[in-house]
Amino acid sequence: MLINWNELSQLEFEQYREKAAVVVNFASTEQHSYHLPVGTDAFLGKEVTEQAAALAKTPIILLPQVCYGYSPHHRFAPGYITMPQKDLVNYACDICECVRENGFQRMYLVNSHGGNQVYLSAVINEMGEKHGTSFALKELRYWDVAGPRISEIRESKLGGMGHAGEFETSIMMYLHPELVHKELIHECDPVPGDPWFQRDLLGYKKYQKYANFNEVNPEGHIGQPHLASPEKGRLLFEAVTEELAKFFDYFNR
Repeated sequence: MLINWNELSQLEFEQYREKAAVVVNFASTEQHSYHLPVGTDAFLGKEVTEQAAALAKTPIILLPQVCYGYSPHHRFAPGYITMPQKDLVNYACDICECVRENGFQRMYLVNSHGGNQVYLSAVINEMGEKHGTSFALKELRYWDVAGPRISEIRESKLGGMGHAGEFETSIMMYLHPELVHKELIHECDPVPGDPWFQRDLLGYKKYQKYANFNEVNPEGHIGQPHLASPEKGRLLFEAVTEELAKFFDYFNR
């Protein structure tokens, strides 16, 4: 059940404190190749969290999303807004502290930008060290809950479903076709990895490294956007929202 935090009056919060979980999406503003808008992670994060909350059987209070993240690896192209990681950690912790001070005991941070993962993990640690298990805080990338279903839908091999690749392009074609420049999409090969690191939404990463995205592709995407389609986008959107709703309900019992 979707409840928007911003639509509640001060008198309405009391009824939800014991039974509702609070959710916030952390997105980004950065290039998504030539064919997708810089707000792609925000568009997808907003739509996914709203639909998942609406599908959930338990009450989910949705905070306004955070559209700025950690994106220095996209500075080669115009349109980016990137923030220092230490500032993002403090900002996210302050949001979580306010939710806890408002009397809520469960909160989920839904990440829609891979570059946010490190700082959001730090938020989990900072809040956990301070409050232990009395404040049930969890963080996840929304696509991770639907890995098996995504694998069944995808057409590309590993290396074809990364930044602005088959996955994101398909869902944007389904949700916001007016923002997709299909004429700028051209056929390309999957991005190769190595035995320990796969550049793919579902690939394993046994080590961490820093890389600017134009080092992989001068246009800035990773993957095979030419394999995207609106129908595939519908199936992927249904998969991630249905599985995310299950996640919400499981931990909000």
